[in-house]
Amino acid sequence: MNVVGIICEYNPFHTGHLYHLQAAKKESSSSAVVCVMSGNFTQRGEPSIVNKWVRAEMAIAAGADVVFELPVLYATRSAYWFARGGIETLYSTGIVSHLAFGAENACAETMQETVKILTHETAAFRKKLKHSLKQGMSYPKARSTALKSELPGKTELWSKPNNVLALTYLQVLQELNIKMQPVIIERQGLGYENPELQEGIFPSATALRNELSVTQSGDFLPSLKKIRPHLPAAAYMLLKKEYLQGCCPVTPQAFSPQIMTLLRRSTEKEICQIVDVAEGLENRITALAQECGDATEFLAKLKTKRFTYTRLQRFLIHLLLNYTREAEKNIKKGPPYLRVLGFSKKGQALLKTISSASDLPVIVKAAHAKKYCRNDESFRAFWEMDTRATNLYNLAYPVVSQRTGNQDYRRGPFLQTDCF
Repeated sequence: MNVVGIICEYNPFHTGHLYHLQAAKKESSSSAVVCVMSGNFTQRGEPSIVNKWVRAEMAIAAGADVVFELPVLYATRSAYWFARGGIETLYSTGIVSHLAFGAENACAETMQETVKILTHETAAFRKKLKHSLKQGMSYPKARSTALKSELPGKTELWSKPNNVLALTYLQVLQELNIKMQPVIIERQGLGYENPELQEGIFPSATALRNELSVTQSGDFLPSLKKIRPHLPAAAYMLLKKEYLQGCCPVTPQAFSPQIMTLLRRSTEKEICQIVDVAEGLENRITALAQECGDATEFLAKLKTKRFTYTRLQRFLIHLLLNYTREAEKNIKKGPPYLRVLGFSKKGQALLKTISSASDLPVIVKAAHAKKYCRNDESFRAFWEMDTRATNLYNLAYPVVSQRTGNQDYRRGPFLQTDCF
């Protein structure tokens, strides 16, 4: 039996995601779909527009069978660790045979050729990469530049976000010698960063979030109505329900006061302990924290040619979560559990198979995690960060009465009983 795995964010789930999910199942001839989805904070260093359980429900309604949470220790990191955490989670199920992902250019031959170069770096490649980094380029830009001499005429492909992530998936599969069959699906519709919404064309999730975010202090319903053609019916109804209950939209701006408080309170030594803070950056961070009045202004002034906006945005989320270098040590060991966010009726049977096939505990009820926390240090580090992320995320709900903590213990996974 073929089972296809998808690493996703679904922030929010839209018609392009539906196309990808259906194409993944068809092209892999799979009878089931298993997703690994980021929780309440994403790889771009942003809070998800709506919480993880609702997004899992959107995915199940669209045809996914099981949705696992990608631990926040992976979900808010670079493309490499995001990909590695997702792949290791899928592999740990013991049943996933295929890995489906999108790319702006679905040429598997070119991608595999590039993976070989990156896996077996030549002296010339390393020299060029080092030189570009010294020139102040970001790592992705420096890598693309170093590839020019190795793959003339093709390196512009790796400036596109889905191609970069696709390349990283292939690199991790080879590095870890994981025998999941890659299924590359060419991206349809508007580009990832395109802010426009066009009738009859798959949107970018960025455009949808932008449309929803501007309404944070006003009426959400007109914007929701505007994006309705770009959402499956279930996703639209769920977003509307969450808004009416005061639980969305959650935007980066909602965390600005907390982040600025932490920036001004932290010493350079404390900043240095946060994961991914490069040597010397802590000086600029603490200086700018006293100059800027909100997180948007702070990021605009902190950004340089070397440090991309996305990387610095992730730093702010890491600061909020207190994601330190000490916590980072756990990610090389791999995910210590499979946290279930939602499942279909078919998924319920799959979970029984996974529980037997996997070496990792399958966490359906959060209370069951407590016994593992007592005996497994790595489990405890992952779990405490995931529950902390939810507790902090809930503080950004528009309605104060909805901001109660410990939702990971109060709320179980979504089980599909009816179809929209």
